Amino acid sequence: MEILHATGLLDAGPVAALDRLTRLARRLVGASVAAVSLVGDEWQRSVSAHGTGGALEGERTTPLSHSYCRYVVQDDAPLIVADARLDPRLRDSPAIEAHQAVAYAGFPLRSPDGAVLGAFCVVDSERRDWTADELSTVSDLAGAAESEISLRLAYARELATAERDRQHQLVDDQNAFLQTVLDSLEAGVAACDSAGGLTLFNRAMRELVGDPPDGLVGRERARHYQIYTPDGRELIDELPLTRALAGETVRGQQLLIKQPAGWRRLVSNARPIETAAGHRLGAVVAVHDITEAYRAEQLRRARHAVAQVLSEATNATAAAVQAVAAITDSLGWAHGEYWKVTPDRKHIERHSAHFSGDHATLTGDRPLSYVLGEGLPGLVWSRNGEVWWNTGTTPDDLVASGRALPEAGIRVAVGVPVRSGRRTLGVLAFYTDQDLPYDSDTVGMLDAVAAHLGRFVERRWAEDMSLMLAEARRSFNRVVEQVDDYVWTVEAVAGEPVRLVYGSPNVTAVLGHGAPVTSGPPMTDRIHPDDAGILARFRSDLAGGGQAEMECRIIGYDGQSRWIWTRAKARSENDRRFVDGISTNVDDRRELAEQRELLLEEERRQVEQLRELDRMKDELAALVIHELRNPVGVIRGFSEMLVDSTSLTGAERRHATVIERTTLHLQTLVDDLLDLARLNAGHLTIDSRPIAAARLLREVLETHTPSAVVKRLRLVDRVTDELTVHADGGRLRQALDNLLSNAIKYTPDGGVVTVAARQDGDRIVIEVSDTGIGIPAEQYPHLFSRFFRASNATEAGIKGTGLGLAVTKAIVDGHGGAISAGPGADGGTTFAIWLPSGPPAD
Repeated sequence: MEILHATGLLDAGPVAALDRLTRLARRLVGASVAAVSLVGDEWQRSVSAHGTGGALEGERTTPLSHSYCRYVVQDDAPLIVADARLDPRLRDSPAIEAHQAVAYAGFPLRSPDGAVLGAFCVVDSERRDWTADELSTVSDLAGAAESEISLRLAYARELATAERDRQHQLVDDQNAFLQTVLDSLEAGVAACDSAGGLTLFNRAMRELVGDPPDGLVGRERARHYQIYTPDGRELIDELPLTRALAGETVRGQQLLIKQPAGWRRLVSNARPIETAAGHRLGAVVAVHDITEAYRAEQLRRARHAVAQVLSEATNATAAAVQAVAAITDSLGWAHGEYWKVTPDRKHIERHSAHFSGDHATLTGDRPLSYVLGEGLPGLVWSRNGEVWWNTGTTPDDLVASGRALPEAGIRVAVGVPVRSGRRTLGVLAFYTDQDLPYDSDTVGMLDAVAAHLGRFVERRWAEDMSLMLAEARRSFNRVVEQVDDYVWTVEAVAGEPVRLVYGSPNVTAVLGHGAPVTSGPPMTDRIHPDDAGILARFRSDLAGGGQAEMECRIIGYDGQSRWIWTRAKARSENDRRFVDGISTNVDDRRELAEQRELLLEEERRQVEQLRELDRMKDELAALVIHELRNPVGVIRGFSEMLVDSTSLTGAERRHATVIERTTLHLQTLVDDLLDLARLNAGHLTIDSRPIAAARLLREVLETHTPSAVVKRLRLVDRVTDELTVHADGGRLRQALDNLLSNAIKYTPDGGVVTVAARQDGDRIVIEVSDTGIGIPAEQYPHLFSRFFRASNATEAGIKGTGLGLAVTKAIVDGHGGAISAGPGADGGTTFAIWLPSGPPAD
């Protein structure tokens, strides 16, 4: 139809060239009518006709029911009819009466590309046997008419091509102008057509999200760009461009987009693109990157709130509690907590919990206490650094009020330490039920707040401690005499030996009997020579002005060597440098550690012995099974002879049959055990080679067909032809026999057993499914264990040894494959085997 319209003949008036041809045809042939007819889907139009009487004359349109030319078009061949009244296809045509079309000769008119457009024909009102010369004349004139139509088509196409090129050039110029203008904008701009396909992407948008993907719309596009709502939800049908394409005008929608360098926050405006008549052409969206501005504003608000809190607080605890509340509210999170490390540094306790909105049930508000490494506060304390926990992204078993965080409804938990120097004083912990990605800027803000709070706490603590110092010093002298540790202070003067300033009376546990109490050489002079390097590192750490500790051997004044754990810190007073320390005798702990190592070594030795016993047990089992095989074979041979004997009576034959059936069961059990023993010992070789998997599977199906027929089961073959598997044919048949026999055994009468096989990459997947009694879900992990039988099979009284699946798994493992089991789609169980389709790569 497109070509017919392209000729211009359907809408044109008389065509002189065609009229000359039809007049010439009528005169030379002597027919009633000569015509050029074009055939459409439901009509025939005569673009030129010449004749008299009731025949087709002049330009007119007729239905296809009156058309002879349609058969010329359908057959792409001439149609020669002497008498239409006798022709099987034309004898019922209304044209015989309506147009007196009795005799007909028509030839196809083709376009240059071979499409049949219509026919050049002559029609007579009486029966006529057309001569060869007459048909030749009509055929030649049809060729001339075809040439005229081709010329008209060529001219029309030339005009159309020129106009199309002009329009394309105009569109290209407009697009280039528009793209240049859009590329100069700082805002990212994108547009789509009415089908949702991206048609425009400016420079700023490419820099922001990368090149547009081909063929992605809606949800796929959102997942490709990893776009989320500000609260961390994945955007599905809420993309601004998608909403605008649906007719909505979007203003100020905020988005999060994930990039390799981090998360960016965007604000977007979108609207539909419509014509004046209301026809929707597509949609356009403009986005602005507000990440830096948003983070700066968030940080400013949080810092301002904390600064105001600290300026009004009267003590350190109140400052921390109010700071947590301010941060929780400004971030819009579920709740925040302030935890303090106890003075003995054995626990970290929650001092406050601030809840936002209706989130009070997430972790509770009762007092809590954790040890080092427990829960989020304990983990921050142990790391002395930040912790950002997301659901499913870390193995740390964090808890909230005794419950795992996901169970408590928490999706993100963040904790930062409040430090004094390198020492953790407390923890700020925050929880939210929003699924938020890791944000380094948020963590940085919390670290800054914690540092500010730490300095405040430190300053307040110093003021409080100054009031308590005198009493503390008095109490210290009383307390230190009661402890077993040796407390000391030395003065370090450049160029001079270290001088002992103070040594507690209980020095015997560290320096032994005979050691001076308040005078004499400092303890470090008695370091074991082999631990001199430890002492050097200890002194180097103290020289930096920080804390240090070491564990080394001290040779006491009584000549005995002791393990001593020492903790110390340097301080300065009036340009004098002092080091305060405490030393503890850890001989008992070292001895326990050595005993633990001895116990571990003994445990390892016992494990090796157990492994050797297990190996000997397996070898003994294999030997016993092998020795059983020959006697069982002999028994089976004689039982077969008894069954085949014609002299046995009815009862004796039944007894012999029982013996034969039981012996066969025993032999099967022995063979399975022997196969398992060989496979476990590595003595059973797998002779893998390329085999036709489809043929092997169908042979196995044929073998088990009689058993299925007895139970009225339907065996379904869904095996793909031309499958090749690299396997040991005998062993693979054994594994498939086990699976198929189990499927038949555990499927009630009238059920269905399906065997399927297909190619999956470089592997072959074989599946055996049934509609049987199934397997309890909790028992699937034990299914391939030796002697294991499902509880429902045992309760149903279905007999079995529990070895078939163990043997099958061993065979599949020996091929380098895998086997699994799971519930079937229609009930029952599906077993799947993956095997290599070719030999392993060298």
